[in-house]
Amino acid sequence: MIVVLSGEGRSDLGACRNAQGHCSGDTFAPGPMTVLVDQEIASHLHYSPLACAPEAYLYVSETWLSEQARVRKQNSRKISLTGQKRGQETGYYHINAWMLGEAAKDFEQQHNDIAIAVLFRDSDGSHAARASEWSDKWQSMRSGFQRAELGARGVPMLPKPKSEAWLLCAVANGYQHCQALEGLPGNDDSPYSAKKQLQAALGGDASTEAQLNWLQAHGFDHEAVAANMPSYQQFKTSLAAAIGEVRSHHRS
Repeated sequence: MIVVLSGEGRSDLGACRNAQGHCSGDTFAPGPMTVLVDQEIASHLHYSPLACAPEAYLYVSETWLSEQARVRKQNSRKISLTGQKRGQETGYYHINAWMLGEAAKDFEQQHNDIAIAVLFRDSDGSHAARASEWSDKWQSMRSGFQRAELGARGVPMLPKPKSEAWLLCAVANGYQHCQALEGLPGNDDSPYSAKKQLQAALGGDASTEAQLNWLQAHGFDHEAVAANMPSYQQFKTSLAAAIGEVRSHHRS
C-alpha cells in the first residue's frame, strides 16, 4: 500500500525537501498530521509505515495540484473544473481532491501497488460562516475523489477550524470538552485563534518541530479526540474505510 498525501505546508502533513512539487522517502519531511495519519494506519495494520517503510508515503504540494488542474483545463476546455452546482469556495476543494485522486492512480501504476489518498485542508471558517460550510467542503472533497474514481480510498482530512484545534484537545484540554474548540476563530490574527492558543499551551513555541516533539513525548489518544470532535471523527472513519478497501483489494 502507498499513501499519497497533499497538505498546505510543513506544519500539517509536511513538505518536500527537494524544492519540487512531489517527493517521497528522504526528500519528504513529515509534519504532525502525517504522524496522526500514520498512527491511525498502524492501529489497523499493526505496523507503522512511517517507521518501517517511509517510502510508502508520497507527497504532492498544493501548488502542484493547482498546476495539474491548470494543465487539464488548458488541454480539455470542455471540462468544468468547478461544476455547475459548486461555487468557487467549495470548487477549490473538489478540484484538489480530483487532482489528488488522479495522481494517486498514476502512482499506483508507477509503483504497481494500491494507493489511498489523504487530502489535508484547513476548513478555517468564522463565527459568521453558515452552519453547512464545513460539510459543504467535506462533500466537495468526497465528490472530487469520486470524480477521479478513487472512491473510498480518497480521505478528506478537514479539521475544524484548523489542525491546531485537534492538537489543543490533547495538549490543553486533556481530551475533555473539546467540541467547543471547533468553534474557535479560523483567522490566525484573532487573539483567540487555535494557533495562538496552541502556542500558549506549548509554552510559547508551536512550531512544526515543537508539535512533533510533543507528539513523540506524549502520544495522541485518537479515540478520545474522535469522541469529542466531529471533524476528527469524520477523518478517522474515512481513513478506516480506505484501509478496508485496500484489504478487500488484497483479498480479491
